[in-house]
Amino acid sequence: MNISQSYPELSVIIPVFNDAGNLLRCLHALSLQINGTPSFEVVVVDNASHPALEIHEEYSFPLKIVYEPTPGSYSARNTGVTASRGKILAFTDADCVPASDWLYLGYLKICAGNHGLILGGEVVFQIEENPSSVAMYQYLTGFGQQTNVTEKKFSATANLFCTRIQFNKTGLFEQRLLSGGDREWCWRALLQGGHMMYAPDLIVTTRVRSTLRSAFRQARRVAAGRRTLRELGLTHIGSSALNKQRSPIQAILWIISNKDISIFNRLKVLCIAFLIRAVVFWETVRLALGAKPERL
Repeated sequence: MNISQSYPELSVIIPVFNDAGNLLRCLHALSLQINGTPSFEVVVVDNASHPALEIHEEYSFPLKIVYEPTPGSYSARNTGVTASRGKILAFTDADCVPASDWLYLGYLKICAGNHGLILGGEVVFQIEENPSSVAMYQYLTGFGQQTNVTEKKFSATANLFCTRIQFNKTGLFEQRLLSGGDREWCWRALLQGGHMMYAPDLIVTTRVRSTLRSAFRQARRVAAGRRTLRELGLTHIGSSALNKQRSPIQAILWIISNKDISIFNRLKVLCIAFLIRAVVFWETVRLALGAKPERL
C-alpha cells in the first residue's frame, strides 16, 4: 500500500456487501487511471459482509478499509466520507468499473464549477453474449442516468462527484433509507443552492442483472425506497420525481416497438416486465400491510 502523508485531491467512496469479486474489478480499474489524474485515495466500506472483507492486493493509491455494521449502503457511504480526506468526493459501487479517465475528467469538471456543483456521470450496462431474457430487459430499459439527472434532479451514487464543502453543507445520507438515499441527498442539496449537471463522458460500466432472483430483489428494494421516501416526507422537490419513467402502457408499447431485438425476444422481455411489475405491486401491498423494508 502506498501511503501518502499529504491530503489527496479526491476520495473514492465504495460501499460493499458480500461482493468481493466485483470490488476487485473496480479497484483494478482505479489502478489504471490515466497519467495526469490528481492524487486520490480509495475508501472501501465493508457493510458487514459475510465473511468479513479482506483485500491482500497492493495498489498504487492509498487504500483504506473501514467497517460499518449498520445495514444499508448509505450508512456505509457516510462512514466512508468520515474516514476520507480528499477535497472532492467520488462515489461509485463495488460492481462498477470506472473508465480510465473517470477521476481525471471528474476532477476537471468539478474544479471548473463551484462548490455547489454535483456531477452525475453515465452508467453504462455491459451485456454478455447470448444474454438471458432478464439481461435483455435490463439492457433495453437502461440505467437511466441522463433522465435521473436532467429530469428527476438526482444522480445515482454509482457515479456521483461533489466537493467535500458541498457534502458537508448538505449533510449525511439519510440512513433510514435502504434505497433512494441518493435521490433524497441530491434533492436536499438542490434546496440548499446546489445544482446538478449530467456528464455523459464521465463513465462507469456495470454488468446487467441476469437472473429473475436478482431482478426481483432490485425491484423490491426500489419500490420500498420510493414508499419510504413518501412516508418520511423526504420528496423535497415533489412526489412526481418518484414516478417511473414510463407508465405500464407506455412500457408495453416501447418494448413491442423496439427494433433492436427480434419479435420473439421482445415477447420474452415483455414477460419479464410483467413479472417485475407484479413483484413491485406485491411489495407495495406487503409494506402497506405493515411489513418493513428488507435489505436485499
